[in-house]
Amino acid sequence: MSYSQIENSKRKIELLPPTSAAIKKLDITPRNPNYFSIKKKEESKTTSKRLDKKETFLNPGDIYLKKLNREEKKKPNNYNKGEYLGDVSTGSSYVNILCRDFEYIDGDRVRITVNDSIVIYNLYLESSFSGFKLPLTTGFNKIDFIALNQGSSGPNTAELRVFDDANSLISSNQWNLSTGAKATFIVVKK
Repeated sequence: MSYSQIENSKRKIELLPPTSAAIKKLDITPRNPNYFSIKKKEESKTTSKRLDKKETFLNPGDIYLKKLNREEKKKPNNYNKGEYLGDVSTGSSYVNILCRDFEYIDGDRVRITVNDSIVIYNLYLESSFSGFKLPLTTGFNKIDFIALNQGSSGPNTAELRVFDDANSLISSNQWNLSTGAKATFIVVKK
């Protein structure tokens, strides 16, 4: 099979301007050291005016940088900074501090300090709650849980429950920590 195009005899032929007229409009002079950039005479005056003004350009990376910074602020996965688990005020003489691994039981371990003194050197977090009874001193009792490791599937995850001397739940929270980071909880005794 073959195809052909039928010629139309009424076709209009447009004439191009002579090349000598186009060459006269070009500015090719020795004062223009870049011979590869050819400018028209009319445009050369306006472009020199534009070059005198200081142009400022936007950095296309700024858009993405702003998004990255914004996401970093919202990002909950920054486990290195530690966590503040809140504070409670109580009239109790002691509190029961219980914690457990709420994710995979992967070998997470923590050190517990009260007012910067080590109370439990190495607590292995299991699926069931374990902890200790903390006698309270009047005023602030700062309890830090320091992640000793991240287990086999990081981060170090735990659930914390605090009960007063009447066995009422006064606080419940969770943490996700990198090794060496700490979660802080404060009990204020009235």
